[in-house]
Amino acid sequence: MKKAHSIYLILLILSGGIVISFDACQTKDPIPVVPNGAVAIAEVNRSKSFFNFSNLATADFEFNLKGEDFGRNVAVKSIELWIGFNNPRVALTTGMTTCGVGVNCAYPNAAYAPLPSRLATPGDRLLRTVETLPATVNITAAQAAQACGIALSSIRSGDTFQVKFVVNTQDGRRFDAFHDGICDETRGQAGDCRVVIRVDTRATIYQPLR
Repeated sequence: MKKAHSIYLILLILSGGIVISFDACQTKDPIPVVPNGAVAIAEVNRSKSFFNFSNLATADFEFNLKGEDFGRNVAVKSIELWIGFNNPRVALTTGMTTCGVGVNCAYPNAAYAPLPSRLATPGDRLLRTVETLPATVNITAAQAAQACGIALSSIRSGDTFQVKFVVNTQDGRRFDAFHDGICDETRGQAGDCRVVIRVDTRATIYQPLR
């Protein structure tokens, strides 16, 4: 009887050990939290959506700018605006369509820039840093030309400027590169890597409306 009882205890202990061992195997290490991040959101003013080649001296481009942290409580401290000239140069299709806002629109036959978005060195130059957000950003053709180191008189119709965004957060991080799932040529995505300023004689929509 004692022998049977001893065997029972041994089996019970072993069984408990198996259970404990099994539980230990099922205990997973904490999954790393996805790093907090932030992007820029730019809404272009349709009435100032290009540099008017007919009067470059007074031409300007305007958009509303704010930061977005996807609800992760990552306060945006500032957004840097970097600008490049003709990077790349893309022709518009000859076909014209109605955009639904009472104007005709020419669409690009290719993306204005490859994704993911990266600062180009050399090429992109710091235009300004916006520290009060949200903000209305206005860029004149003269300012864009000066920042890119070119003469205003050298700009031609069909030329493009590209403004890229770099986001700085209150906790000291700097986001200067973005995956194409975060921002692309389509409006209404999570964020914007950049906006393209086209030199033309009429407004052109280079990306679909929201």
